[in-house]
Amino acid sequence: MNHFEIGRFLVCPGRKVYGVLAQSKAKPHILKELASILAEENVTTLYLSFSKTVKTEQLTTILAFLDFTEAKSKIEDLADRMKEKLLIEDVKIIKPKIDGFIADTISNPLKIGDSKAILLRDIGIKGFVVDLRERMGSAAEAILYYLGFEAGLEFGKSHKQIGEKLGVKDNVKIFKDISASMFICVGYGIMEVVNLEENPPRGTIRIYNCFECELGKKSEKTYSHLIRGMTAGVLTKLFNKQVSVKEVKCIAKGDPYCEFEIS
Repeated sequence: MNHFEIGRFLVCPGRKVYGVLAQSKAKPHILKELASILAEENVTTLYLSFSKTVKTEQLTTILAFLDFTEAKSKIEDLADRMKEKLLIEDVKIIKPKIDGFIADTISNPLKIGDSKAILLRDIGIKGFVVDLRERMGSAAEAILYYLGFEAGLEFGKSHKQIGEKLGVKDNVKIFKDISASMFICVGYGIMEVVNLEENPPRGTIRIYNCFECELGKKSEKTYSHLIRGMTAGVLTKLFNKQVSVKEVKCIAKGDPYCEFEIS
């Protein structure tokens, strides 16, 4: 299974690490020119990303974490070269507050598409998925379900709007090709729509590596309430009728994947 490090921070003990945040037009040779500058200065690129652009001439944001331990110049000199050679107007330097630790403390807010986004790591999610259950029992499961359901209604509305922009009106297709893809790309798990019908609502969905159920390993029963509610909310909004989602298989109790029945 492939994983992707989104690179919001780095821990590199004993290294001189800095961050650079810049904006430039999305030009064909910008990556080549940037790599050339870094090589000439003997700077090692630890992380590099570009924000999305829709058109070539739109501005793209460049975030880089750089290792200056063996560099020939200072970070300020590199920033000046980037401005001169890449015709970048604004280059912001992110300096470490502790040697060997760097985090992007400038980019805010984070966005996915047109929406603001926050990042929750699994060690934080455990607090309300696992620990809340231990404190509140079945009441916590109900809370998780309705939190997921209400979020799902909003996601379903957004996915339907994306479909409209793309000329897609088939709600089943929107769920299979947009909702499932969005589910995967934000890290919830790998969703496979085995089958799905709208009238009446029915179908089977499988989720591999469900983040919620991975936290409940060795459970004696199916574990998903947050994702189950979220799925029900998305489908309820897309189909414009109440949809029920039941988990019948779960990795938390030893199954190879989580499986949900739609009705």
